[in-house]
Amino acid sequence: MATNKKTKNNSSKQKQINNTQQQAQKSGVKATDLLKEEKKAPQTTAKNEKKPQKKSSDKSKRPNIFQVIVGFLKGVYHELKKVTWLERDELMRRTGVVAGIVSIFTFLVWVVDSGLGALAALFLNK
Repeated sequence: MATNKKTKNNSSKQKQINNTQQQAQKSGVKATDLLKEEKKAPQTTAKNEKKPQKKSSDKSKRPNIFQVIVGFLKGVYHELKKVTWLERDELMRRTGVVAGIVSIFTFLVWVVDSGLGALAALFLNK
């Protein structure tokens, strides 16, 4: 049975090659060029020709807003379960580092602001 299918496929390929060679002889073009063009061209089938028309006024398929919100919240919950949370002591240590850096930069901005304000007052009073 399998050899029968192979021989049918081989014979159909041979027929296609013969047809291509005949066309090439008539038009004066190489057969390999015609084969390449045939491979590039999409073949139309009954499936491609029949395209179902979409109904634009079919709103029943869209979920309502409450279903969308519930689905979103369920997704958020599942993603938050995957998160690796810090231990309490590690969280406190990192929070202290962030608070320290913010306070240092706040102090630096205050010093620069005070200095520029005093300098502007010095020039404006003269």
